[in-house]
Amino acid sequence: MIWSGNTGNVTRTEIETALGMLRELEPLWENGQGNVLADGWLGQGMHDACLLYEVTGDRRALDVIVNIADNILALQNANTPDPVTIWTGAKDSVWPTADLDPEDGKLVYAGCEQGLIAGNMAAAAVFILKVPCLYDMVPPRFAGPTIFNASTTYFERAKAYIAAADDTYQSFFWRFVDSNLNLINPADERWWLTGDTRAPGTPMPWNRGMMMMHGYLRLAAAHETEAAFDADLTAYYDAISRSHISNFVKDLNQSKAIQNGVTTFSWDYSYGEDHTEESQGVHAYYDVWGSWIGWQRNSAVFGLSDFIGRTFAQTFENTISFGNGSFAGLVTGSSSTKAYTINSLFGGWSFYALWLPEWFDTIATANVEASFRGRTWLAIPLLWTKHALAMNDVTFWSSRFSSGFGVIVGTEEGGGSASSPWRTGSNSGAASAGVGAATFCTLVAAVLGAFVASTWT
Repeated sequence: MIWSGNTGNVTRTEIETALGMLRELEPLWENGQGNVLADGWLGQGMHDACLLYEVTGDRRALDVIVNIADNILALQNANTPDPVTIWTGAKDSVWPTADLDPEDGKLVYAGCEQGLIAGNMAAAAVFILKVPCLYDMVPPRFAGPTIFNASTTYFERAKAYIAAADDTYQSFFWRFVDSNLNLINPADERWWLTGDTRAPGTPMPWNRGMMMMHGYLRLAAAHETEAAFDADLTAYYDAISRSHISNFVKDLNQSKAIQNGVTTFSWDYSYGEDHTEESQGVHAYYDVWGSWIGWQRNSAVFGLSDFIGRTFAQTFENTISFGNGSFAGLVTGSSSTKAYTINSLFGGWSFYALWLPEWFDTIATANVEASFRGRTWLAIPLLWTKHALAMNDVTFWSSRFSSGFGVIVGTEEGGGSASSPWRTGSNSGAASAGVGAATFCTLVAAVLGAFVASTWT
């Protein structure tokens, strides 16, 4: 992706080159190859395509989302030619990520990452159901695996995605929730035989729970739509998410920043452990990302105040960041052989710049210097944050977008900026570029032409 700078709104160059990154994603044809559909290239690609679609309303981004959701559904256990019996003793509605034929004495693994996978499908459904003019339209056919025929509409796909994700949560994930709605490692001795190191029945590590919570929150939103309305399911899914976020927030330790003494947080890998969380990989990232999507859904319901958001941002800027384009391997500002110092972070860390704008400059500069090199997770989330900061509006993805309106940005020819007609605050953009849902669909249909002939190679 070509980066146009840390200030101003998203540009057409950024959008087109981000789409180019997404269009190079390769499909997955069979399970047992790791977390590709969860936090691997397709899982991250799905999340990043969703962010790009929120910013642009561009159907080309939506079609990447649909393509990946089709791929996910086609590989759900029941839809494969030879469904696999996993550690539960059943052919559950999951996507086995590890060896499908493990060594003697071991059982086929499936765990918390299933929440990211199912949540990705549910997210695709929510986007479709928020734009009714798409319902009877048919997405372009791609080269990846799918269970659908060439005439299956967006709406039919959305319904199938929701049903499949619900199936995963209701037939598999009930084992991961105790009677108090706490997320736990399954209280089943067979769990040991998957090779997982967390004891059965013990608290779920924060980052793993946030992966599961992704699906809970996406399905809660899906069941608020008219097409899939189910108030009881929404309430149940939200309650579990609220429990996990609440437990996480209670476990945060307040301290003073290394650099300038502002209030910061530190925390451990799981409840009741003296095991500092690491920021070098995905662990701390999923902790703060899961909290973020809870804040997006309803900050009051999930007990996520501005104080928490600001303190996380201060932690990133004043403790995890060393101020020279590098970041500590641990959330306490130190590094180790295992949790080593790094020169970039997942782009989603940038969301917290909404409470501390200078944090955006820190992470964006570091990620650009580290080179995106096709890594959508370093690049595309920065566009979301850049757009939100330029608009001074952190709600553009929600009420305005959910009413069927897309915000088209980056339409300038010479590097100027375009903004939403719904922006707040005193800083106005160069042009108002919002379009209604019907106009949006007509516009996109006209723009696409040969561009959508083949998305995946």
